[in-house]
Parts: sequence; structure tokens; C-alpha cells
Amino acid sequence: QRTSPRALADNPELCNEVLARLVPKAAENGATLEWVLQDARELALAQCSCRVIQRLLEVVGGSGRDKLLDALGPCVVELYESPHGNHVLTKVIEVMPSQSLRPIIEQIEQKGYMLVARHRFGCRVLERLIEHCTEREMSSLNDQFVKSAEELCRHQYGNFVIQHLLEHGSPHRRAAVVQRLLPTVSHLAMHRTASHVVQRALTYASDEGQRAIVAALFGACDAAAALPDVAASRYGSYVAEELLTLRCPGAAELINEARERLAGAGPEARRSPFFARVAEHFGLDLPPVE
Repeated sequence: QRTSPRALADNPELCNEVLARLVPKAAENGATLEWVLQDARELALAQCSCRVIQRLLEVVGGSGRDKLLDALGPCVVELYESPHGNHVLTKVIEVMPSQSLRPIIEQIEQKGYMLVARHRFGCRVLERLIEHCTEREMSSLNDQFVKSAEELCRHQYGNFVIQHLLEHGSPHRRAAVVQRLLPTVSHLAMHRTASHVVQRALTYASDEGQRAIVAALFGACDAAAALPDVAASRYGSYVAEELLTLRCPGAAELINEARERLAGAGPEARRSPFFARVAEHFGLDLPPVE
């Protein structure tokens, strides 16, 4: 290991050699850690050597991970913006105790939660934080995600953050997200990215939340966003089919009501191939539209 650790950055063969030696409880893990520490930032940002930093996070003990976090902690923004460094940052979040991740959360807050959530790699980092941190540790960020839930769920990257909050958030966070989405849920159901969030909401919402979403889909004030029109749209059709998976009390009645509403669809909706697919899933045999 007399070679400079910076050689790992663009030397796949050297990286593979080091990786082969980095196994749990190996005697030389500590020496390898000390070798790379001074250049940890540069190595975390490089395509080859980021794998070495990730492996070290997996195999060194708690004190070694603390040293790596101290070395990498000041450059959170640089790491999440990097196509290679973001993998290192997510690995830090996965292996470190959540209470030690406050410096990462603080830097994200300083950068701006919307900027990070709408970044192609930043959204991944937020997903891991939502998975691995407690509600108390994420309280401030989660408040902002809920506040901006409708805007984020329409974004090509931000929608993944809201989906993760619905899947991994506390029950009251899930309920808060659902409440934010309800006023426009029919339109969101027909949106290219937001439709995935509505599907996730139907899957993970409480019984009360599921019923509220269905009621909103049934009772849309905008005639262009009624259930048959949702079912006739490319993306809304998947939301309509999701109604068949309802598990809340009274689900059978709600599904039957959905079936009746679909059966009463107008000719324009029934001409849609997406509506035809939904109707088939609901067991409807509707006559062809002239």
C-alpha cells in the first residue's frame, strides 16, 4: 500500500485488488482505512474508487465508520450531486446509526429540501434518510415534504420522495400526505408521475385514507376528472385498476360502486383503449361504441 491512494480513482485493477482484500474482520481493514482517509473525498467522487469507500463502510467497525463520516461529512452536497458520490452517501446512511446522521440532514436543509428532492441523485439520498431515520430526526424535512407534496409528486424525481414517505413514513405522515393530495387527486391520478404517487397512497394509506381517496375520485367537482375519465387516461387507468386492491372495511361496496360508475361512462371515455382495459379488469362487458 505504498502507492498513493489517489491511484484508486482511475485504476480498476488496483480497485479490484483492494476490494478482494476488504472482507469482514480482515486484519488489514484498519490499515486500508487509514491509507485512504486523507483522500476519502476524492475517492468517493471517482467512478472506480467509490466502490472501495463503500466496501470500507461495510466492513470496518464503528470507530472506522466514524472516521469516514468525519472525512466525508463536510461534502454532503458535493457527494449527492455526483453520479458516483451519491452511492457513497447512501451507503453512509444505510450503515451508520441514524442519530449520527444529523450533519447530513443539516446540510440538506441548508441546501434547500426542494433542490435536493428534485435532483436525480438527491432524491435517492432522501429516500434512504426516510427509510433509516426516525420521525423525530426527520421531522423538519418531513414537514416540508408534506407541505410541498402536490408539487413534488408531479416532478420526475420529487415524486419518489413522496412515494417513500407514504411507504416508510409514520401513520400521521401518511395521513398528512393524503390530505394534501385529496383536493386534486383526480387530476394527479391522470398525471404521468403523480399517478404513481396516487397508486402508492391507495396501497399504504390507512383505511380512512383509502376511503377518502376513493370518495375524492368518485366525487370530483370537475366533470373532466370523474372516475370514467380517469380510467380513460393513459396513467389514470392504472389508478382505476388499483381500486380493485382496496382492503379497507367496505371495500367490496366501494369496488361495486366504481364498477357502476365505469358502466355508466359516456361514449368518449369508452372509446379509449385504456378504459377498455380497466373495464375488462372490472369484469364489465360493455357494448361497442358506434
